[in-house]
Amino acid sequence: MIKQLLGSISLDRLRGLPLRDRWLLIGGGIALLLVLYLSLWVPMQGELSKLRVSVPQGKVQLTQMRVQAMEIKQLRASGRVPVSGGNLLATLEQSATANGIRGRIVRMEPDGVNGARLTLNDVHFNALITWLTSLQTQGGVRLEKATFEAQPAVGTVNARLVLRGAGG
Repeated sequence: MIKQLLGSISLDRLRGLPLRDRWLLIGGGIALLLVLYLSLWVPMQGELSKLRVSVPQGKVQLTQMRVQAMEIKQLRASGRVPVSGGNLLATLEQSATANGIRGRIVRMEPDGVNGARLTLNDVHFNALITWLTSLQTQGGVRLEKATFEAQPAVGTVNARLVLRGAGG
């Protein structure tokens, strides 16, 4: 098709056209090339520039996601489930009930974004330490601050605790 078009528009034939038709044909060809350049080439180059920036950023993001996926697998394998946000108080309540010390908690309130303040009275010290250890290993909760007061009953204490969930 193009060969036929070019064959029909030979230089001899172009020279044989009147000057006005020659300029019209040349101008039309230039206009066609300009339209193709502006509608195809320029947008394609703009998109290529965007891709040159976004592809490396996507690769970095993919790498970060792969690292996070490996961390999630490791956490799942260890049985440790990080606690976050409003789930901390519920986790503490369930864990204290399971460890038999819920009845000793006289006060439990949120502390900041991912923390909790607890007051326990007449709790057996060994049971408290066992509970805190299980919170750290199983629930990802760490002890930030603790105050203990010995009580007259052997092995019992009053405790004030500040706990933080993962990310807190």
